[in-house]
Amino acid sequence: MRIKRIELNGFKSFLERTVLELPLGVTAIVGPNGCGKSNIVDAIRWVLGEQSPKHLRGEAMEDVIFTGNGESGPLGMAEVTLLLERDERDLERPAAPGDGDGVDEGLPAALAEASEIAVTRRYFRSGESEYFINRMPCRLRDITELFLGTGIGTKAYAIIEQGRVEQLVNAKPEEVRLFIEEAAGTTRFRSRKLAAERKMERTRDNLVRVEDVVREIERQMASLERQARRAEEYHRIKDGLRALDLRVMAARQRAWSEETRTLGERLAAVRAEEAQLHDAIRRSRGATAEARVRRSADEDRLRVCDGEIAEQRLRAGQARTLGASLAVRQTELVARAADAERELGVLRLRLGDLEEESRGAAEALERAAAEERDAGAQQRDAEARLEALAAEGTPLDRMVEEAKDAVVEASAEESRLHNMGEALRRRHEELEGRRRKLEDEQRLRGERLRANGRDAEAAREAITRLEEERLRLGAEREVLAERQLEIRREEAARGTALEGAREAARQIGSRADSLRELHARHEGCKRGAAGLLARQPGTAALLASVLRVPAALERAVAAALGKRLAQIVVPDTASAVAAVGWLRESNAGSATVLPRDAERRAAVIVPAGRRLLDQIDVDPQHWALAEALLGQVLLADDLGHALALWRAASHPVTVVTPAGEAIDTVGAVTGGSEPPLEETLLARARELRELEGTLAAARADLAREERALAEVQGRDAVLAEAARAADERLQALRLELLAAEKDRERLEEERRRITAELEVEALEATGVAGEGGQVADEIAALGARRERATHAVADRRVELANRQQAAAAWRERHGAAERERTDAAVRAAGAGERRRHLEAAVVRARAMLAEVQERLAAVARRAAEAASGADTAAVEAAAAEAEREAAERQTAALTLERDGLRGALAEADRGLSADDAAEASARERLDVLGQERAAAEVTLAERRLALEHLAAQLAERYGLGPEALADVVIEDDGEDTERAEHAEALRARLARLGDVNPAAAGELEELRTRREFLVAQRTDLERSLDDLRRTIAKLTRTSRQRFEETFAAANEKLAEVFPKLFPNGKARLELIPPEEGGEPGIEIVVQPAGKKLQSLGLLSGGEKALTATALILSLFLIRPTPFCLLDEVDAPLDEANIGRFNQLVREMAATSQFVLITHNRRTMEVADTLYGITMERAGISKVVAVRLWEAA
Repeated sequence: MRIKRIELNGFKSFLERTVLELPLGVTAIVGPNGCGKSNIVDAIRWVLGEQSPKHLRGEAMEDVIFTGNGESGPLGMAEVTLLLERDERDLERPAAPGDGDGVDEGLPAALAEASEIAVTRRYFRSGESEYFINRMPCRLRDITELFLGTGIGTKAYAIIEQGRVEQLVNAKPEEVRLFIEEAAGTTRFRSRKLAAERKMERTRDNLVRVEDVVREIERQMASLERQARRAEEYHRIKDGLRALDLRVMAARQRAWSEETRTLGERLAAVRAEEAQLHDAIRRSRGATAEARVRRSADEDRLRVCDGEIAEQRLRAGQARTLGASLAVRQTELVARAADAERELGVLRLRLGDLEEESRGAAEALERAAAEERDAGAQQRDAEARLEALAAEGTPLDRMVEEAKDAVVEASAEESRLHNMGEALRRRHEELEGRRRKLEDEQRLRGERLRANGRDAEAAREAITRLEEERLRLGAEREVLAERQLEIRREEAARGTALEGAREAARQIGSRADSLRELHARHEGCKRGAAGLLARQPGTAALLASVLRVPAALERAVAAALGKRLAQIVVPDTASAVAAVGWLRESNAGSATVLPRDAERRAAVIVPAGRRLLDQIDVDPQHWALAEALLGQVLLADDLGHALALWRAASHPVTVVTPAGEAIDTVGAVTGGSEPPLEETLLARARELRELEGTLAAARADLAREERALAEVQGRDAVLAEAARAADERLQALRLELLAAEKDRERLEEERRRITAELEVEALEATGVAGEGGQVADEIAALGARRERATHAVADRRVELANRQQAAAAWRERHGAAERERTDAAVRAAGAGERRRHLEAAVVRARAMLAEVQERLAAVARRAAEAASGADTAAVEAAAAEAEREAAERQTAALTLERDGLRGALAEADRGLSADDAAEASARERLDVLGQERAAAEVTLAERRLALEHLAAQLAERYGLGPEALADVVIEDDGEDTERAEHAEALRARLARLGDVNPAAAGELEELRTRREFLVAQRTDLERSLDDLRRTIAKLTRTSRQRFEETFAAANEKLAEVFPKLFPNGKARLELIPPEEGGEPGIEIVVQPAGKKLQSLGLLSGGEKALTATALILSLFLIRPTPFCLLDEVDAPLDEANIGRFNQLVREMAATSQFVLITHNRRTMEVADTLYGITMERAGISKVVAVRLWEAA
């Protein structure tokens, strides 16, 4: 994979779109300082995903956007596209596995077959970023993972920018290890390992939450199991009571039926005697029959009127509700239409701006094209004039060259004679100077010999002093080491305390998350209540959640409110009605809803006791509701005290105890050992509130421990710095001692050398005196020959000047023509660039114009739809209003009719009363018979009433008719009274059971199913933890294995590369024992030719840079990256090392693409392609390219 092309647009100093084609081989980028060469490296690093502005030589990320200059304003976006071309080896790289947790290499499936990969990054001044791979939007993580393990990346060794070599030179062993790990391709394993560890931490948290939920469900299951047993006992007693009731009712029915038959026979005789009297009365009532018939018809019509009035009132109410909802709908649609109209106005303004911008760009494009054509014509004219002048200049150049040759020949003879004379004179002066110098040196060496003795004595004293200083510093270093050990023990203790605080905060947070999850799922609430809470999270709340009850009073409040704790509190009655309506319409279950604003009678306060309401905390907005529910509930210490309070109260009250016992307003006593389910809701709400406070305290403890650890670490850092300074001073003292020893040895050697030199100089002075006389004779003979040569040179120079004057006039004309051609070419190139830029601007403006037009059409359609909907809603609202008015008119008419019917009935009743008075005289004759018949009828009516009551009880209790008792077998199991007493005893047992939860068995089964699901999830989470542990172990093993293999290979390659840069030198990498819990670091040990084996830090600056370069190049040879960017890496190298460095680059260019940013001419010579970066305009970089192999 190599860089085929890089495109920059608005990035740093590259204002306009700039394209750099990077062919295979070596590409050099040159230019003066500050022209923007390193901005190309920054652009490649940025597009590969660099997120730190400091690594891009900036303060903020918006510094990558062109900031403007005196001519151009700042841009709003920076964009860089890196086009990578893949070779056959890249195409063989497999697609990435689906889960991403393995250790296999691979590419995303969508890129596995692509021959080119284009990576694009954009950054807007507003702060938004966009990333693309092959023009498809992606994440930054996708780009990072694309290059993991390839040696390409923001921190990989493929990009070595300014100062990176120095960083490697000064790197700690742990930082050098990162270079080797990148070469080994283990960075992606480290990334995946970190991701797996984060996933494992999340899995642990999920496991803790699941376990908390399982424990909560098991607690609820225990309560529901008790409720299910009570429900089962309830049904068993209920069945026994039913069978006993049926036997009692059957016995009574048969006895009363027999008695009724006897009474009927007795009444038959009495009624026969009364028949004649009744005939007379019947004849007297014949006159009133018609009146009674009319009265009956009026009663029937009155009932019909009442029904129709109720129907019309219901119809009017429905029409009123529909009209209100349609009015709200109409208001919403009118608002939407207004919003759409406002947006249309904005879009029309934007459309006008874009049309003006498009027209301006098109006009500018036409002007640029015309300017380009004019400049091209001027360039062609200048080239024609240059061709004509070239024909003129050839003969003049030849004549000038001939004259120059003549001058050169004469000058050469003169110079040769002059040089001979000067050489003889210098030789004579050198001999004379040498004689004087020998005398001076003999005198100086005598002085140096005496000074040497003094220096040797001072060196011996310095060695003694430095040895004493070394011993003193050694003792101080031991004291610092002991103090460091103490600090690190304290740091370890603080670390343990910090981990404990962090674990405590995590456990509390996990428990709070579990309770929040239960609260969010509305555990313990019925389906209807849970549905309302989910539908209205901001306005609806459980009653249990709005009461802040101390733990000691939770059972008392649960006993007082019971199932009301699971009821829903809403702001007002309208919300309550709407909530119940929603439950009914959506078939979402049932619930009881408590409105806060409902009118309630004032609570009666009993002075003798303390109210339960006064012992709990309630928000002011819920106080009226709490007053209505708990205002007449007193709190007693125990059941005896509760009974005394209940008896002393002058009004019906409920008394509860902290143990959960209660006496209600009718005296029923409730209690026992089983806590009610509602107590769980209060406990959960209280625990969540307490956990919030505890979690805040735990986090404060965690922050305090972190500060304490940071303070200890700061002290440790201070001691470490002191220890480092002491080590550096010790090392300096050792070096000074070594230097002092060398100085002493040097002084002794110098004394021996000076003595020998004094003897040699005495002999040399005798020879110098004889040679000086011979040189003086040769100087006198050369004077005449030199004068003749001087006259010949003057003649040749006069002739050359004449010919050069004619040639200069021709060059002036030629230069003017050439400058004219250059200016025309520059104008043509600038006009062409502006034309292309304006063409792109026209295309962008037209695209934006089309987009705004489409959006304008969409908004117009939306506005029309909203206006149409508002009109429809208005029509429907008017129809509903008409329907309501018609219903109210019909109701008024029916009301008038009903009032008339009631008057007619009253009149008929008065007429019938008069008829009854007329019949009174006839009825007096029936008194005697009536008394006798009445006694029989009363007894018969009592028996029939008893039978009817028995049938009603049968239907009410069991839904059976009287005929069902015929099949009941009446056993001889006691008297009727005993059976009745037994039935009452069973009913008392049912009353003692109190309210039972008939759905407990179903709810228990649901909880069992949920527990099984959560237990399965817990098993899955535990299995997932095991899988993650194995994955991390596998990643660790693979990383270690690859690191060890690469470390060995790096040592081998470094041993090969280092001698090429340091002839006869040696170098190797050594593992440094790690600090506690860390990875081993790597130290570079080198031995230049003729020197001892030593650490990299002891070398000179140039040697350090060359050694770091050798290591970087060794890594390339182990794992060649597709391309390599070197930004002024050759700057610290001298001429000899530059040649070796360039030779290595040429060798490695066979397998990797190299891009060099350099100022060195010798480095430019090895490049296949040369790019020049200039700044013709202040602050704006421009690229000029030369392909050297094409020029050759």
